[in-house]
Amino acid sequence: MPASATRRTPVYVNVYDMIPPSRLTSVGYFMGLGVFHSGVEILGKEFNFGGHEYNFTGVFCVEPRVGPPGVIFKETILVGFTTMTDKEINQVIQTLSKEFTGDSYALLTRNCNHFSSDMAFRLTGSRPPAWINRAAKLGTMFPCVVPQGWVDPPSVEDEDNVRDRETLLPRE
Repeated sequence: MPASATRRTPVYVNVYDMIPPSRLTSVGYFMGLGVFHSGVEILGKEFNFGGHEYNFTGVFCVEPRVGPPGVIFKETILVGFTTMTDKEINQVIQTLSKEFTGDSYALLTRNCNHFSSDMAFRLTGSRPPAWINRAAKLGTMFPCVVPQGWVDPPSVEDEDNVRDRETLLPRE
């Protein structure tokens, strides 16, 4: 690629249902409601954020459009394009990995959808649609309807099960 040419890399947000399809979810979709997980797909990898009780990254990488266990793929949304190099993209991911620690996860105010929105914005200057995180927004407005067990981050049972997440993209 000539030095004057700029590569435009697409940035997607993959959205997953956290509740199995049913009449209830169909009615919820009709009313603009749903409980979703999301991750950012770039350069053939998908980056997600989840909670645990330790002060190290909650950012992890999964196969695009498969998602973490327990979610059902719903759709992919093209958020925009980035002109960043692989090295610059990796730096954004490394910075987010330091900022989004597992013990900073909060279901209503700092969840996977907040992470996806932040990452997409840093890469493209655009955010994914607000409906992805509407359930959390409503939960902050009406916290009495959210079970406490949903709000606290999950605990990590065995530290040996934590995988090395240092290298997220190949180093240049």
